[in-house]
Amino acid sequence: MNGIPGPSVLHVDDDAAFLELATAVLRRDAEDVRVHTATSGEKGLSWLREHAVDCIVSDYEMPGMDGLEFLAAVRREFPRLPFVLFTGKGSEGIASAAISAGVTDYLQKGPSNDQFTLLANRIRNLVERDRAQRDLERRAEQYERVAELGRAALEHESVDSLGEQSVAALRESLDAAFATLLRWRPETTDFVLVAGCGWREGLVGSATVDGSSHSQAGYTLAQSEPVVVEDLSTEARFEGSPLLTDHDVVSGISVTVGTASDPWGVLAVHTATPRRFSDHDVTFVQNVANTLAAGIEHHADVERLRESERRFRRMAELSLDLIFTVDVDGTLSYVSPAARDGYGYDPSEMVGNHFGTYVAESDLETATEAFTAVLSGETVRGLELAILHRDGQPVPSILDAALVEEQGRPLAVQGFVRAAERHD
Repeated sequence: MNGIPGPSVLHVDDDAAFLELATAVLRRDAEDVRVHTATSGEKGLSWLREHAVDCIVSDYEMPGMDGLEFLAAVRREFPRLPFVLFTGKGSEGIASAAISAGVTDYLQKGPSNDQFTLLANRIRNLVERDRAQRDLERRAEQYERVAELGRAALEHESVDSLGEQSVAALRESLDAAFATLLRWRPETTDFVLVAGCGWREGLVGSATVDGSSHSQAGYTLAQSEPVVVEDLSTEARFEGSPLLTDHDVVSGISVTVGTASDPWGVLAVHTATPRRFSDHDVTFVQNVANTLAAGIEHHADVERLRESERRFRRMAELSLDLIFTVDVDGTLSYVSPAARDGYGYDPSEMVGNHFGTYVAESDLETATEAFTAVLSGETVRGLELAILHRDGQPVPSILDAALVEEQGRPLAVQGFVRAAERHD
């Protein structure tokens, strides 16, 4: 079944001989079906609380707790678990009551072994359908996790916060014991654990991993593609780092965060029990890594922009020219102190108003056309405009303006305005 384990079944019946016969026939007709047995509903519930199964098969007539009472108890604790009522006492009343109680399927025992073959097919179909539904739900949850991470990145959350959200998403969505974000340090050719779930206290922020291809993280960085491990103890491509072996890690997925030419680090998820990860699981980890990388890059772009703005404003404070920033909707978002001497305005009273408020009516069309041209990527130099002084008088002025972009997206228009007489 493509590496997917066969159905695990709990068969409950008070007739031990019948259980033995049913188990033998089921294993003969469906070798991949794993059968566990219990001779009462009470024992079945006790077993379920400590073991995971894919399906329950139960008799109806049993002393103490009958099949319908057992079904009701199962539904209270395991509302979605496929449940087949397999009974020799069949009636429309029992079938109706079973359906009302949430039974998944109803099958009568028969004198021949054909009923066991039918039972095996019913079990397989029910389990496959349940697994498919759960897989769809899990993938939908994973898509939402990635979307949440993307929204957090756009909201300019810190890299530390994005890393913590990423490892939490991996661990919870994949039901894994450990999730890891390792930051690559080229100066020391190793990794440092910057975010993680499941590791011993004190390791996040201090633990390091060898950056050579002898470790899973280093091998992942060298391969620049997802690395899947089924059993670390038998892995031949690399060795288990102390971080992994000290926590008895068995299986895992690791992917590069960033590009092959400029890697930021490695994102990984691991389990302490054997696990066969699906292609969808690998894709999910890669999608989280890609979203995290985009968020890290976006955060760096925002920081670069903020630093550029800080430098811009420091220069603007000293400039004799009026320096301005206009949002893409035409609203002034910054005006330098030179507005006081040149045009009589306090900068704070100009910010928040449309730039057209301060252009003489005769030049408003020209100013609007120039603004549109700059938004399309042109640079305007030496544009003659009359700017209104606070006293209402037009001041002949010269304007230069250019577009500020981020990854090809217009952010604002910045420029200089100076009185024409000083320009001349």
